[in-house]
Amino acid sequence: MSASAPSSYRLERAETVEAIDALAAEWAELESATPEATGFQSFVWCRNWIAVAGPSIRPRILCLRESGRLVMLLPLQIETRFGVSIARWLGEPMTQYGDALARAEAGRAHWRKLAQAEMMRWRDVDLFALTRLRTGAVMADGTRAGESFSAPYVDLRLATTRRHKSIERRVKRLEANGPLALAQAETPAKRESLARHALALKRGWLAARGVYSAGLSNPFAEDFIAALARDGFLQVNALRVGGEICAMDLGFIGGGAYRSFLGCFDERFAEGSPGQALTSRLVARCAQEGLVAYDMLLPADAYKLAWATGEMEIGARFVARTLSGALAAFALARLRPFVKRVLRAAGPSFARVKGAFSFGRRGARLSVSRPKETTT
Repeated sequence: MSASAPSSYRLERAETVEAIDALAAEWAELESATPEATGFQSFVWCRNWIAVAGPSIRPRILCLRESGRLVMLLPLQIETRFGVSIARWLGEPMTQYGDALARAEAGRAHWRKLAQAEMMRWRDVDLFALTRLRTGAVMADGTRAGESFSAPYVDLRLATTRRHKSIERRVKRLEANGPLALAQAETPAKRESLARHALALKRGWLAARGVYSAGLSNPFAEDFIAALARDGFLQVNALRVGGEICAMDLGFIGGGAYRSFLGCFDERFAEGSPGQALTSRLVARCAQEGLVAYDMLLPADAYKLAWATGEMEIGARFVARTLSGALAAFALARLRPFVKRVLRAAGPSFARVKGAFSFGRRGARLSVSRPKETTT
């Protein structure tokens, strides 16, 4: 752990497993003191990613202390692509929202400046790709680069909930196969087993439709999801019909909201809309538990918007230290979205290069797929 110390502030970098583990208790306490926390910057999320990703990433946790007290933490990882060193949020591409953790105190703006100044002194980084920033995030300063996205959510504090008569009619077809029952997997072994099964179902659904997921195609995705489920961080919610699993949702509670991280269903029951039946029951359960929101995360697919009462805008900031970093920022923020728009407009008769600007296990890679894209 290296450090620099301006006045009463101390900036530290935790880069080894031992140094990161030593932060566990303080990290968890800081997360609980951060109103914007979503769970994606939690110690458990980040530590499990470090464990499965191994030497393919270089973790760098930037900590700011005021009079010895941890007041701000930025969990980052450094990767090299096309000879360019890029720092981005720890856990990407699995991390759906990027941000720092920081206490809700008057010194925040100053803390952010100190952290940013320190980051710009890192000679081994060409570009900071601060993507997946929600509106109002700790590190969101109002500037945006590249495409903006939105994440649909259901505000559970609203007095009324939407009724979906067409879904209700299809669910009746589902119930013809037997009674519906929603339950959580309770043991580590069962959670892990069902999580792996859910991922297989989801990947099969994506492959059948030619849809590319940057997160779920990652070589560490399965072990990461299995580890989070085994540890109990991920809930594994299964909807059964007549004793058979027809749909599952893997999610977690963070910042007072349920984050629906991975949903899937068994194609055998597709006519009865099992995924929507599961969503209906989960939304109701989360409201009963006193949660404030049911977060469907990116992307804003039509089936999510049918439930949503609002959408959270998601943007990105790219901060370059070097010329090569500036060129990479242009490619990621401007060129990549342009190419994606062109290829989407070209239609399904045209193949798409899906990995030209993606982050892979051993560097960016080129491969051909059909022209649809989504995230986890």
